[in-house]
Amino acid sequence: MRSGLTESRPSEGTGVRSSYAASHVEFRPAPAYPAHPPFQHHAPRKAKRGWSLSPSEGWFALLVLAVAAYSVSYSMIAAGWISNSTVLLWSTLAGLIVGFLVAKVRSFPQVILHVAACLLGHWLSVWLTSVVAYHVSWLLLLGDLRNVILGGFSASNSVGSDMAFLFYLTFLCYFLAYFGAWLVYRPHLPWLVALVYCSIMLVNLNYATKQDFTLLVVVLLSSLLLLIARVQLVNQLEEWMQEGLHTDRIWLQNLTRRFNLIASLFVVIILPLSLMLPIIQQPQAGTTFWNALDNAWSNITHGRFSLSGPATIFQPYQAASNFFGDSLSITGNVNLPNGEVLTYTVTGTSQPQYLQGFTFDHFDGHTWTSNASNVSQAYPRDTPLPDETSGNYKQIITSVTIELPPGGSKPYIFAPAQPGSFSVPTLIYGNGLATMWTQQGPLTAKESYDAVSNVLTASPQELSTVPLPQDVPSYWSNDPNYPIMQTYYLQVPANLSPTVLKTMQQWTQGATNTYDAMRMLEQHLSDRTQFTYSVTNPPVPNNVDAVSWLLQTRQGYCTYYATAMTIMARLMGVPSRIVNGFNQGQYDPGRKVWAVDGENAHSWVQVYFPGQGWVNFDPTPGFSLTGSANTHPAPTATTKPTTHPKPSPTAGNRRPGAQPTAATGHNGANNGGVSPDATTREMFFLGGSLVVLFISILLLLFAIYRNRQMAQYAGVSPVSALFWRVTRLASLTGAPPQPSQTPYEYARQLARRYPQVAMPLRRIADLFVRERWAAPHQAPHPAEQQQLEQVWPQLRNTFIREWFRRKRS
Repeated sequence: MRSGLTESRPSEGTGVRSSYAASHVEFRPAPAYPAHPPFQHHAPRKAKRGWSLSPSEGWFALLVLAVAAYSVSYSMIAAGWISNSTVLLWSTLAGLIVGFLVAKVRSFPQVILHVAACLLGHWLSVWLTSVVAYHVSWLLLLGDLRNVILGGFSASNSVGSDMAFLFYLTFLCYFLAYFGAWLVYRPHLPWLVALVYCSIMLVNLNYATKQDFTLLVVVLLSSLLLLIARVQLVNQLEEWMQEGLHTDRIWLQNLTRRFNLIASLFVVIILPLSLMLPIIQQPQAGTTFWNALDNAWSNITHGRFSLSGPATIFQPYQAASNFFGDSLSITGNVNLPNGEVLTYTVTGTSQPQYLQGFTFDHFDGHTWTSNASNVSQAYPRDTPLPDETSGNYKQIITSVTIELPPGGSKPYIFAPAQPGSFSVPTLIYGNGLATMWTQQGPLTAKESYDAVSNVLTASPQELSTVPLPQDVPSYWSNDPNYPIMQTYYLQVPANLSPTVLKTMQQWTQGATNTYDAMRMLEQHLSDRTQFTYSVTNPPVPNNVDAVSWLLQTRQGYCTYYATAMTIMARLMGVPSRIVNGFNQGQYDPGRKVWAVDGENAHSWVQVYFPGQGWVNFDPTPGFSLTGSANTHPAPTATTKPTTHPKPSPTAGNRRPGAQPTAATGHNGANNGGVSPDATTREMFFLGGSLVVLFISILLLLFAIYRNRQMAQYAGVSPVSALFWRVTRLASLTGAPPQPSQTPYEYARQLARRYPQVAMPLRRIADLFVRERWAAPHQAPHPAEQQQLEQVWPQLRNTFIREWFRRKRS
C-alpha cells in the first residue's frame, strides 16, 4: 500500500494519485504549511485591492516621466506643426493622471479601463481642440475629422484640416502620457516608454528641420535614463522582499537616495561621451524593414494588394517623382528638398513673384520632357538675354540668395518670368525660345545673384483681344514665333482619352477669345468643390493617361492640374507649356525677405499669346498667381453650415512669419484650400499613427497576457507554478497527464519523450512533490527555486518546437 502523505521524500512512483491529478488539472493551489526553521517559506505577496495614491514606486518616477512626456509634447509645439498647440500641454497632463489612476486599480479588468481611458482621451481632445483652441462647436470638428478620414487632410478646407491635425496631436500627447504612466506603474516597463518617446522625438527631428532640439533631446534622454534606473530599483526591492528581506523606512530611503545619485552621475557621464561617438547610418536591414512597413501601409490604404498573393502587400507602392530633373513623371507623390531653399526680395513691384526655373514641352501621357534639354548657349554675367517679349512690360529686379541648393540634374537658377539678364554666368537652353535657365557652375549655399525680368503688364482686356486659333488662324500664323509653337507646344499624347477633349469642350463652351477660354479652364480645374489638392495619391495606371486619371479621381498635386490645363489648351490649338519652379513662398518680417522652402516647389502653366508672349496661369486648387487666396468656395464641413460658425481663416492657421497674402508651397499650400505643410503633416500623421497603433496593439496583448498569468498563478508558489506551466505546454504537444499518474510517473513519461530535458523534468517533479506532500523542513530551498527558473527557458523552447513540428505535420 502506497503512503504518499506520510513519507517526507517519496520515491519515484509513489504519491497520492487522485489528489495530484485533481490539483494539477484544475490548478488548485497547495495548502499552506507553517514556517519551520531553519528555512522560512515566504508565500508570494498578494496583489493589493483597490488603488493607492501613495505608490510603492514613489513619486520621483512620475516626476521624471512627466519631464519626458512634456519634452515630446514641447517638441511638437516648437516644431510649429500647427498653431494653438499649447493645448497639447493640457492633454499630456490629463494622460499622466489617468494613466496613473488606471495602473493603480487592481479590482477591475484592465482591458475595460483601457477602452474607457481612450474614449475619455478622445472626447477630451475634441473639447480642447474645438472649444479651447478654435472656439467652435465640437460638431464642426467631428465633421472635419470625417472628411480627413475619408479623403486625407486636403479633403477639408484649410481651417478644417488644421483642426483635424491639432486633434490628432492632442490625442497623441494624451495617449503617450497615458500609456507611459501605465507602463511605469503597472508592468514596470520603462524601457518600452523610452522606445516610444524616442521614436516620436525622431519623427519631429526628421520633419522639423528648422528647429534645434539638442537641449530638448538631452532633457528627454536624461529623464528616461533616470526613469529606467528608478523603476529598476523598484523591481529589485520587490524581488528582495519576496525572498524575505525586511527593512525599515530609513534604510529604504537612504538606499533610494544613493541609487538615484549614482544613476544621475551615470547620466552626466554618458550623455557627453555619446557626443564623441561617430554618427552611424541606419543599417541596410533597418532601411529594408521600414520601407517594407511603409509599402504595406500605402498598399493597404489604397487597396493595392491581393489575397491570393499576400507578399504583394510589401511591394513598393510607387516611386516618388523627381521634381528637379530632366523629366517629370506624374506619380502618386514627388520628392522635394527639405528646409529653406532660397530667399528673395523684389524691386520694382510690391507683389511677390513665382520663380520659374525650367519648362517642359513634350508629354507622353505620364512623363514630361524637354526637346531642348541638351541644347544650350552660354551668356556672361549681366549680359542681356534674347528678348522674347513683344507686348507691354515692366522691368523688376529680384535679388535671390541660395540657402540650400535644391539639387537635381542641373544647377537651375530661378527668377520671375521672362528673365532679361542674370548677375552670374548662365546657360540658356532653348528650341528657339528659352526653356530653362541654369548657372554655369554648381549652386552653393549662401551665394546670391540678381535677375532682371521683363514682367508683362497686359490687362485682361488687352489679352481678351486675342482670338481663338480656329476663329482667326491668320492672327496666329502672322506671329514670328508661330512655327516654333507649332513644332513644340501643340503636341498631345497619341493615346489621349476622348474624355479629355469632351471635357475641354464643355468647360470652354461660350468662350469668344483665347483669354476667356484659358480662364475657364483655370477656374474649372481650381474649383475646390470639384477637385482636391493632394500630395499623396494612387498611382496612375499605365494604360490611362494622367489627365484622364485626374478627371476620374478628382485629386492630385500641382503637376496634375498644370498638365491637364496644358493639354486641354493644346487641344484648342493654343500653344502652352508646363513650368517648374517655386511659388511666392512666405514673407519673413524679421529678415524682410520672402522665404521659399522645398515644399514651395510648384508647377504651373504658361500660355503663348501672339503680340504679348508667355502668360502665366495657375489651375491648382488653392493657389493664386496674385498671392491671394483663391476665391472658389470650399466644401462645407457639416450638413448645417448655418448652425455652427466656421472659424476665421486668419485665426491662427498659419505658421509664424507667414504673410497672409502669400501662397505657400507644393507640399501644403494654405491658400484657402490646403493648410501649410500639408504633406509634412500627412506624412507625420500616417507614420505616427502606424507606430502608435502597432505599439498599442502590442501593449494590449501584453497586458492581457500578463493579467491572465497573474490571475492564474495568484497565491501559487514558484515551484507549483512552474510545474503547472510545464504540464500545460506538454499537453499542447499531445502529452497531457493522466488522472492515475503520480508526478514522478508523469515526469518519467515526459523524460522518455524529451530526453534532452530529462534531468530538469525529474528535478521539477521532485521539488513539486516535496513542496506539496513532504514535511515542512523538507520544503524546497530558495536556491533550488532559482535553479528551476534558470532551466525554464530550455523546457519552454523544447515544448514550443514540438508544438510547431506537430502543426506542420
